[in-house]
Amino acid sequence: MSDPLAHVHADAAPSGAVPVHVVVLAAGRGSRLGTVGDDTPKWLLDVNGRTIADRQLEGIRAAGDAVASVRVVVGHAGEAIERELALRDEPVGIVRNPDYAEINNWWSVLKAIRELPEDGPIVVMNGDLLVSPAHVTAFLRAAAAGPADGLLAVDLARDLTDESMKVARRADGTLDRIGKVDIDAPVGEYIGILLARGPVLHAFRDRLATFEGHHASRNEWYEGAVGRTAAEGVAWHVWPLPDSDWVEIDDDADLRTAEQLAAR
Repeated sequence: MSDPLAHVHADAAPSGAVPVHVVVLAAGRGSRLGTVGDDTPKWLLDVNGRTIADRQLEGIRAAGDAVASVRVVVGHAGEAIERELALRDEPVGIVRNPDYAEINNWWSVLKAIRELPEDGPIVVMNGDLLVSPAHVTAFLRAAAAGPADGLLAVDLARDLTDESMKVARRADGTLDRIGKVDIDAPVGEYIGILLARGPVLHAFRDRLATFEGHHASRNEWYEGAVGRTAAEGVAWHVWPLPDSDWVEIDDDADLRTAEQLAAR
């Protein structure tokens, strides 16, 4: 597969930056969105006149030379995403995941990063995340500039719920644990954007690969691989989200929240 480069006209990346390869996870079906999720991938949900895809791609485009390439992992209603991308100017690659209904999102991540340079750097972004394009741009530019080899976008201000992907930090500020349950003294919520490069990417990819071929691992999340590598001493740093104006759209209530945010 050719490497689709995002040659865009925007501010140049900082001197010494290493452009990142962006992977958007858009294979899953929005089963809790009722009939809306039957025909429409969450990445293409219309939120106040614009899709999540349009907002995320705006942020990616504005990152300019900080981005080397963009890929989207498709599965449910993937043809709709491919048709949408064919109408756009951005050179966005497609990674097809026919196993999206049987294997959780870790498999989408692994399939995508196996197509990319061994050392990255790679940014993974959840396709159901509605967040300001400016925040996407800021994360991508920070990721490209370094120096962290592992970086997680975390909301340090929002009140946490049972559904929050909670993050706990060590004394040095790096990730201690991540998950929805059994996370002592969480400091914030992972929003669904990460960077991995070099040794962090190697450890992340190797851990994801341990899930492969094991039926018991089919329902793992890629965040589970992040947590396991952190437990092994891999340093994942926290990138604080500038505000709490974001939502991961899983159900109708989330979609209503997204519409309220987008109307501001």
